[in-house]
Amino acid sequence: MHSSVVRALIVVVAMGCAADASADTPHKEFTPDVVVNPNAYYPEGPQLIDEGLLVAEMPRHRIVLIGKGGERKTVWQADGCGPTSVKQIPGGGYWVLCHLAGYVAKLSPTFQTVQTFQQTTSGRRISWPNDASVDSSGNLYLSSSGLFSLQAPAEGRVVFIDVATGTASDIASGIRYSNGVLVQERQKRVLVSEHLNRRMLAFPLLDKGKLGPSTIFFDFKSAPAAPDAYEQSGPDGIAAFADGDIAVADYGNGRILLLSGGGKFLTQIPLKYRFVTNLAIARDQRTIFVTMTRDNSSPELDGVVQAFKVTSGKE
Repeated sequence: MHSSVVRALIVVVAMGCAADASADTPHKEFTPDVVVNPNAYYPEGPQLIDEGLLVAEMPRHRIVLIGKGGERKTVWQADGCGPTSVKQIPGGGYWVLCHLAGYVAKLSPTFQTVQTFQQTTSGRRISWPNDASVDSSGNLYLSSSGLFSLQAPAEGRVVFIDVATGTASDIASGIRYSNGVLVQERQKRVLVSEHLNRRMLAFPLLDKGKLGPSTIFFDFKSAPAAPDAYEQSGPDGIAAFADGDIAVADYGNGRILLLSGGGKFLTQIPLKYRFVTNLAIARDQRTIFVTMTRDNSSPELDGVVQAFKVTSGKE
């Protein structure tokens, strides 16, 4: 493995954000670097930790750790789970979203399952849990998507799990396939990808686990048209740079969109595979890891995890 990638795998993801990028500031540039896992299977929800990069592999029902030296090992597996996100809890342990099985698992620091959540306090099932974000206290904000169909009703929700009390509650609803989630405590907001409406929503974060009415953060109609666009394309995973810029996966269209912290389009980054699901940014801001799948209808659901070098445009 390339030495720069090995160093990048040791750091943790940076979630802090700053002020909106100026229109006069050159945008970032992404240069393809090493494929850190060429044999991933519908990779999703990457999480950087001290030991390396954790990645969920839905069809293999497992969480894989790509270690400091490039070695790969399964650290957690549960039959039928179909995980799509793994998030580290600051106080210790992990959250895993079981998309296919319809539950959220809380794991110990050694990847042992200690608790599962199948429904909220309203009695509603956490159906198709998809992506998640963790606040500074370890509380989980996650998307419960509903059916991935253009004909399905808008049943997507945002669910909050309080790490201290172990309770899950519905905090937003009526979303047309809720997908990517990003909590930004400094900005007092939660960004949510409304996938099938091809837009990103911003919910005011009024208090812990309490959201105000949403506004449109970014409409994908404001981005350049994608050639041979996928019918069910839309925003998926979201990650924030320390300077405030937002990177969002355009699932089905094989690209990442880079937005300002205020929701303005900056540039697009083309990818090898069209079904890009999520991304994670290294603390030094110089590397971004992207999870993507070649064909979402293939039997193997084969994909890759690739690193990109990030330059500011001013270097």
